[in-house]
Amino acid sequence: MFKKTYGIIYEQNSFVFTDLFEELERYYLKGQIDLEEAMENFFTPLYQKMFTVLNSQYQFDDKYLICIGDHMKDLKPFGDVPQKLSVQIKRSFVATRTFAQALNLAKDIVNNMKNLGAAGDCHDAFFRMSQCQACKGVPDLKPCTHLCLNVMKGCLAYQMGLEDEWNHFVDALDKVSDRLLGPFNIEVVVEPINIKISEAIMNFQENSLEVSERVFNGCGRLSLRGRSRRDMKEIQLETYEFAKESHKITKSPRHPTLEKLIRDIRQKVKDSKSFWSYLPYHLCNNEKFAVVMNDDPCWNGSAVGRYTREAVDNGLSNQQNNPEVTVDTTKPKSILNEQIYSLKILTSKLKNAYNGMDVDWIDTEDSSSADIGSGEGSGEKDVVDVEGSGESTNDLNNDYDKKETKKIFPFIPLRPVSSNEGTNSVSKNEKGVLPKYNNGNGHFSSGRSQVICCLFALFG
Repeated sequence: MFKKTYGIIYEQNSFVFTDLFEELERYYLKGQIDLEEAMENFFTPLYQKMFTVLNSQYQFDDKYLICIGDHMKDLKPFGDVPQKLSVQIKRSFVATRTFAQALNLAKDIVNNMKNLGAAGDCHDAFFRMSQCQACKGVPDLKPCTHLCLNVMKGCLAYQMGLEDEWNHFVDALDKVSDRLLGPFNIEVVVEPINIKISEAIMNFQENSLEVSERVFNGCGRLSLRGRSRRDMKEIQLETYEFAKESHKITKSPRHPTLEKLIRDIRQKVKDSKSFWSYLPYHLCNNEKFAVVMNDDPCWNGSAVGRYTREAVDNGLSNQQNNPEVTVDTTKPKSILNEQIYSLKILTSKLKNAYNGMDVDWIDTEDSSSADIGSGEGSGEKDVVDVEGSGESTNDLNNDYDKKETKKIFPFIPLRPVSSNEGTNSVSKNEKGVLPKYNNGNGHFSSGRSQVICCLFALFG
């Protein structure tokens, strides 16, 4: 569009435009770019170039060009376009990049949880639940549901410890998604950027005489120079009328659209809410692994009969009352605390992005956890606290920015049918059967294969 509209003048100064778009791309890929400064670095030289073109009968030196730039904020030759566009660019790019970074870091947190072993004497309890019935001559008898739940809640006690912060992260990411589908939509901001810039240029043209006179009064009068035919052609830009058709946004078909990707990812992440507390139910709500119906014969851990103990509540602290697995709830798990800490940081960054604040990511080659630091220009920083973590904020001041930001979130856990169920209890239906789960596509599944893989990782 710029080449068609401005011709040779654009070609001679195209680097001003390409530098801006390269800066925006560099910010998305690597960060560490001040977007407000990048926009200022675009409009200031654009203003200087236009001023010299519109006043090409004068001779300009570097000192005078600096003076021209110094008067830009006071004169506002482009109207309010630079300020509005800078705000739109900043908040949409920050939110988009934070969204992508948060997905990558959440994936790493999930992968790190694979290194978290089983809690307490899980091995003995699991063997007693799944194998000891063979000694009683009933090798195919499945364990009672509450026995299974107590064993698995004890075994996965540390995994369930991630539940609260994970849910906070999911909520924060959902809010940023809402922004990206609304006022922070990066496509809505970027696609018409050429029109916004042209609008700024036209504002300057309309007020060029007044702006020039004020600059001359502030910076001094210049010496005239000899004008060539080429100079005269450039001066004609002052009265150039832009064709309206050049301002139309051309919609090209995309598959899939950015909006669709954000909606899909948003739903998949929402489906992961309460995933950690439901891990035991994924396994024990499977008739191939445990007896689901209360009136069916089952293995109670020592004999064929009813299991009379109640299932303990979810959460690490509640496992001190677990009758099947002895869990030391006072002993901190560094891996778990690190992931909780990282989630707190991510949630804080997402909240800043939601509010249109800066979000900083520190670039380093090696990274092992989410990094600290955001709120530049806002007067705030990410402040998080993890009880018993033993880690200082500087110890975890690492980064993931060298990783690709375009990966799609691969972690798609199953979700409970009822989104109203709390994390401390799971309701049964009228038949006393624990709720089944679906994978977000309407297909019901017990999630057995997923949890079995998890168990292999724990016990392997």
